[in-house]
Amino acid sequence: MEINELFKYVAAVWQEICLRKFKAALLVTVISFSILAIGIYKPSIFYSETTIFADTQNVIKPLLSQQTSITNVKQSKTEQVRDVIFSPRQLNKVIDAVYGKNAFPTPQLRADKLASLRQRIDVEGMSGNYLKISYQDDTADMTFRLLNEIVSLFVEDSANTKQDESRSAYKFIEQQVESYKDQLLLAEKKLKIFKSSHLDGTELEVESRISQLRNEIEDMKIQQMESLTRISSLKKQLRSQDKFSSNDYEAAIYHSRLKELQQYLDNLLLSYKDDYPEVVEVRYQISDMKNNIMNLSSKEKDNSLIGSEFNPLYQEISSKLSTAQVSHNTIGNRLNAFKSLLEEAYERRKRIANNQAELSELNRDYSVIKGLYEDMLANKEKARLSMVLDIEGQGVNYKIQEPASYPTLPSGPRFLHFFIAGPILGLLLLVSLFIVKILLDNKIRFASQLAQFTNAPLLVSIDHKLNSAEKNKKRLENITLFVGFLFVAIVYVGIAISHRYDYPISELFTPLYSLLMERIR
Repeated sequence: MEINELFKYVAAVWQEICLRKFKAALLVTVISFSILAIGIYKPSIFYSETTIFADTQNVIKPLLSQQTSITNVKQSKTEQVRDVIFSPRQLNKVIDAVYGKNAFPTPQLRADKLASLRQRIDVEGMSGNYLKISYQDDTADMTFRLLNEIVSLFVEDSANTKQDESRSAYKFIEQQVESYKDQLLLAEKKLKIFKSSHLDGTELEVESRISQLRNEIEDMKIQQMESLTRISSLKKQLRSQDKFSSNDYEAAIYHSRLKELQQYLDNLLLSYKDDYPEVVEVRYQISDMKNNIMNLSSKEKDNSLIGSEFNPLYQEISSKLSTAQVSHNTIGNRLNAFKSLLEEAYERRKRIANNQAELSELNRDYSVIKGLYEDMLANKEKARLSMVLDIEGQGVNYKIQEPASYPTLPSGPRFLHFFIAGPILGLLLLVSLFIVKILLDNKIRFASQLAQFTNAPLLVSIDHKLNSAEKNKKRLENITLFVGFLFVAIVYVGIAISHRYDYPISELFTPLYSLLMERIR
């Protein structure tokens, strides 16, 4: 479209507006006052925000990374922070601190207020460890107070939560340490009682003892068989010899035998104690031999035997036979004693096997409890250091990086924007309507449109001229329109001033009305 054509349409629109000036003015007035009313009744929204920093770095952490663990409270940031701030416990504290405890007497009112706060609070994660918490409300004062209270209570609650968690963990581990300590003392006591009441030794010792006894018994059995063979041989030799070769032979053989037994006893006492079976047996034989000698000396000897001589070979064989019999009896006694000892060793081995199973169970329980106790002691020290770090403010700390600023202006379109936009939007809508009307109707408004209907050339174009009556009517209409425009503008500006500065509209228009009446009079 050429510029000349554009000017033609502008002139046509202006002409249409002039023809319907009162309707156009009424339309602009209605639109302006409607937009102004929207601006008046639209609630103002004040917005404020603050930035907090989740400080996860500290000086202690690299130094004690193996000895302690930092309490990780709300470290995954946005979701956890939002959950804490939106929790009923936290929001109830905010309501009590800002509005008072009795501001919402019914549970329903308090629940509605909690829902409203959740809708107006926003938690947004930023780069790094930064978080942005924002709040919007109808008044600047309430926005600023609520946001500061929300942030301060969250920071305080975060620090208290860390301390409570570390303190609870320390107390729990301390109780577990005491419990394991009691169990360890009980296990030590059981182990001590068991060892003091079971003195049978070890399996290795009893196996060595059994092996030794078996070897001894085998040797004694062989010796016993040898002694029986020797006794049998000596008896045969003794039967083949005469007993006496002189009258004094019987007394001499008793004295010789007594001397041999006494010498044999002395040799035994060098190796064994008095209660040894063979020593006891020899003592009995010596006692019997002395009794025989005393009985022999007290009897009267037959005259035919006095002066007879004792056979030396018979004496030697008899001595050897007695020695062999004593040795055989001794070996038999020792064999019986060693068999009893072997039976006791077998019983001891059974007891040790049973005791070993119970001892292994006690040692296993003791080792397990001891390991757990030592682990819990190490965990207790870690928990204590963690608790100290939390009390000292180490670990994850939330710090206010950018404090909330007091909102001086409402966010979004303000009342001034509605005040200015009312007339402008009214005029734009009016012009748009007339442009659409001109484009859609079938009237011929321009000389160039005749070329579309006929091939005849256009000779001249004559503009419409007003006569004097039409001019006077038009002048009166313009004056009326101007007065109406002034009135509407005054009312429009007055309403805006009254709303902006909270000034009663009646007091604002009364002086103007009085002044106008005086001028009319």
